[in-house]
Amino acid sequence: MTGMRRPILLLGCLVACLFAPISPASAADNVPGAFDYYVLVLSWMPSYCKSEGAERDDGQCEAGRRRGFLLHGLWPQYDKGWPENCPTQGRPWVPDDVIAEMRDIMPSKSLMIHEYRVHGTCSGLDPVQYFGVARELYERVNIPAVFAAKDTGLDTPEAVRNAILEVNPWLKPEMIAVACRRQNLLDVRICFGRDLFPRACGANETRKRLCPADKIGVPPVAP
Repeated sequence: MTGMRRPILLLGCLVACLFAPISPASAADNVPGAFDYYVLVLSWMPSYCKSEGAERDDGQCEAGRRRGFLLHGLWPQYDKGWPENCPTQGRPWVPDDVIAEMRDIMPSKSLMIHEYRVHGTCSGLDPVQYFGVARELYERVNIPAVFAAKDTGLDTPEAVRNAILEVNPWLKPEMIAVACRRQNLLDVRICFGRDLFPRACGANETRKRLCPADKIGVPPVAP
């Protein structure tokens, strides 16, 4: 991943897609393109492979696959609540070539299809535009070298957040949220405005809601 650069509206995205009028902050609206901000969700794959992945015998968790943070999704959000499964004119289909292009940063085809159906449809973007924006935001974020260590020494949500902040000076603390599950790091969430510049997160990304634990584990990347 690389550092901050001026946002580029990728792949023919229309300005109207990003600046449509904002609807009331109610999850019942579910109007494509009517939302307040984006959340970029970066999953910590060692935690997934230690729990759900192991239980499902998921092939992406096979030995020899060194995976740290991967893109889980890009979620349009209201300041309170979020839209999902927004109506589209046709079936929310993700083309095979888009899936192939995203395989280096997203863990599975099924996840990509799910993410577009549930979240991408609410962005007002087609699959090419949606995943293009998701990749651009993903590639802006630098990942600290400490996450490649066998023992990261990061044992609190604040420590994880501060490590990300240290190598991404264009971010501020209120723009990052840390989620945990089963006392382990689940994902890091970074908030961006509809203009694709970083912004403060909303009520959906509070510490109390996402990770109330005082101490968390950060399972190491598999050798």
